[in-house]
Amino acid sequence: MADVSDFAPYNLKSLKRMNLSEKDIRTLRSISTIAIVFTMIVALTMIFSLVQLKLINPLENPVLLEIKEQYDRDPTNNKYAEQIRAIDLMARKAYFSSRWQIETGSYLLLAGAIVFIICQRLISAYEKTLPVEPGVKPDLSARKRRIMNSLLTGASVIFITAVIASFGLRKNLSIRNIDRKPKIVREKKAGTEPFIPDITNYPFFRGQDSRGIAGGSGYPLKWNGTEGVNVKWKTEIPKEGKSSPVIWGDKIFVTGAEGLQCEIYCMDKNSGDIIWTASGSDIPGEPEEPPQMDMESGMAVSTVATNGREVCAIFANGNLVCTDMDGRIKWSKNIGVPENIYGYSSSLIIYNNTLLLQYDDDNRLSLMGFDTGTGELKWETMRKGRPSWASPVLGNFNGSPHLVINGNPYVTGFDPETGKELWAVECMTGDVAPSVALNSTLVYAVTDYSRLAAIRPGPGASIVWEDNYFTPDVSSPVATDELLFLSTGNGDVACYNAQTGDTLWTRWYTEQFYASPVIAGEMVYFLDRSGMMRIVRAASEYELVAESPLGEPTDCTPAFSDKEIFIRTTDKLYCISEN
Repeated sequence: MADVSDFAPYNLKSLKRMNLSEKDIRTLRSISTIAIVFTMIVALTMIFSLVQLKLINPLENPVLLEIKEQYDRDPTNNKYAEQIRAIDLMARKAYFSSRWQIETGSYLLLAGAIVFIICQRLISAYEKTLPVEPGVKPDLSARKRRIMNSLLTGASVIFITAVIASFGLRKNLSIRNIDRKPKIVREKKAGTEPFIPDITNYPFFRGQDSRGIAGGSGYPLKWNGTEGVNVKWKTEIPKEGKSSPVIWGDKIFVTGAEGLQCEIYCMDKNSGDIIWTASGSDIPGEPEEPPQMDMESGMAVSTVATNGREVCAIFANGNLVCTDMDGRIKWSKNIGVPENIYGYSSSLIIYNNTLLLQYDDDNRLSLMGFDTGTGELKWETMRKGRPSWASPVLGNFNGSPHLVINGNPYVTGFDPETGKELWAVECMTGDVAPSVALNSTLVYAVTDYSRLAAIRPGPGASIVWEDNYFTPDVSSPVATDELLFLSTGNGDVACYNAQTGDTLWTRWYTEQFYASPVIAGEMVYFLDRSGMMRIVRAASEYELVAESPLGEPTDCTPAFSDKEIFIRTTDKLYCISEN
């Protein structure tokens, strides 16, 4: 009688060569079954976590909302404040735990798919096939084709599922090794000039280059807006707005709007008197109705920019206006309504003779460069991603100027002269509102419910360190070469080692922070939404130097000039001075 091996030469001989027995094949089948069941469970868990993250806002917890309502009725009750703090931290931990599960699950899903495919391949290649009739060789080709087709179909489905989960979900909900030890960057690039801000001029949102660092020192530490202590003057602003004040010489500029009427105001820095008013309305192409926007924002959110020759302003309806220093309009145009969920808020900045404008719309993202003298569009660079409400920041890395935009998902550096993209790092998610901070070597990007990422700019730009515990939703961070400071919409204030990412100190206050912190001299000025300024020494150890109340709420970032501080509320501008 013929040996069975004669009728199944491929399978049995292969089994002998591989030393695989029927028991081994049964084991492979069991592993394959476990792998496919495991893969499906992981996939379902990831989908559930994704849906949960998309549909459930942890800060809308009914218990948290109820305690917040009680706290609003009794804001002096520290018990309610501590409960809000504890529940909020628990919600954040739960949120990031779900995100970590999705990140880890993508790798597990891919691993399960690989194990399944390997087991099926071994079974298909080495499984013993007996003849239908003794002594007659079976036609193995049809069976082999069926097995291979089944194998390829199953493998393809699982592989596609793994790819979608690994890359599709992670693209939307990316966070890298939350608790990893950050890399240390100690070197300083040669040829980098120190940043020395002007003492008098504060020309853009957050000052010179929009970096949040004031020139000079000796700024006031103590004042009281209600009692008039160290309040040099306060002036009513005719129309409401949330644009922050900017300064050139003895002139201060802010904007305001009511309905369709948009205005630019120039005020005397020494007296607070309104010197002139320029209209930002009645421009050809402007819409007949105000655009849809968030209730808390308005038409006049973007801060103006000035270079000492021109004053440029933009409003939420797309009206872009440029005046000379005496209020005469040089040029104006409507660039189209930037339609997005919250309205337009990006502030302007000027590099040499180029007005730089970040235009973020649901259908189009771009960076535009206009000639400040004529209004001519010099260039436009299309950007990738989704709308951002941050503002551009100027920096200098390795001797080259960079304009940096915090976007979703890309933090990107551009040449401010030509608009050319220099580098991009994919790291942000969600509603991006804070502008970046930067020093001589790194860029710091952050947004709420995402991450704080320190990025080394330039060719091959990459993340040096990251953290996800303190993430502002509106307020922008500020950095020196040694320290990074930020404040959040939950009342947190934190200081990091700017090079390593180590948390040096933190404090929590009961009020939210929307205004961005400003470094002035040896101090950091943190202005909360109630109008309380908390002044902390700019050092690696926490030292509260003073707490000074304005007496009314504000969301605007203050301006600093010649040892005086200028704070805008909804309808007033204050000058704080000890002189």
